[in-house]
Amino acid sequence: MNKQHKWAKEIKAWADGAEIECLYTEGAGAKSGWMVISEPDWGYEQIKYRIKPQPKEPQYLYVYKMMTNEGLKIQFWDIYTYQKEYIGKIKLEDE
Repeated sequence: MNKQHKWAKEIKAWADGAEIECLYTEGAGAKSGWMVISEPDWGYEQIKYRIKPQPKEPQYLYVYKMMTNEGLKIQFWDIYTYQKEYIGKIKLEDE
């Protein structure tokens, strides 16, 4: 059985149109950090590759107002509901 190429997942993603990033592990380029590469050299040992990470969808708390027997109340829900119109939303930050 043939051993899978070290960068098989990245090569397949690149062939399907995904952006690939590289990181030089030796030499002057090693301090540059991850950068997009258009034509990866999959055999060059001093370079690491990865599929460019996609930004996460922002998460929100939706603010709703409700009239109850006790008066006006404010509620925060982590999902958007089409049953009520929200009056604001708060973006949640990742730590």
